[in-house]
Amino acid sequence: MLRLRFFALAACAALAGCVSGYGGCLFLRPASHTLTGRVHFRSYPVTGGVDHVTLLDFDRTEYVYAPAKSLMCIPVNEVQLTGLAEFPEEVIENQRVSVHGRLTQVASGREHTDFALQVITLLPLRGRPADAAPSHP
Repeated sequence: MLRLRFFALAACAALAGCVSGYGGCLFLRPASHTLTGRVHFRSYPVTGGVDHVTLLDFDRTEYVYAPAKSLMCIPVNEVQLTGLAEFPEEVIENQRVSVHGRLTQVASGREHTDFALQVITLLPLRGRPADAAPSHP
């Protein structure tokens, strides 16, 4: 009986922070993560002008543990990329990229998604988007 209790407790501890059948949840900062997806450039009207933002649309739904919102992991499909002083020229609309950074929960009105990814590195992945026109030198 003691073994059964120990096994049940060990299973609960091992599965904490996981989504059944999907894997582990992503944690907010200070943890860092490498995520892949497609880049999208969007413009949002704000008081006094237009806010131009960069979004990362994930290849698959990711789950984020944000205790301020919920005690369960929250499904997330896109995040706003922040912390880029200069965006790489070779990255175009709808291109697949790999981004390493820290997830934060949005606290201000300048973000347009529930979570933002403070970019540490951003690397374009091989291949061009299917609907992108070839570039000419």
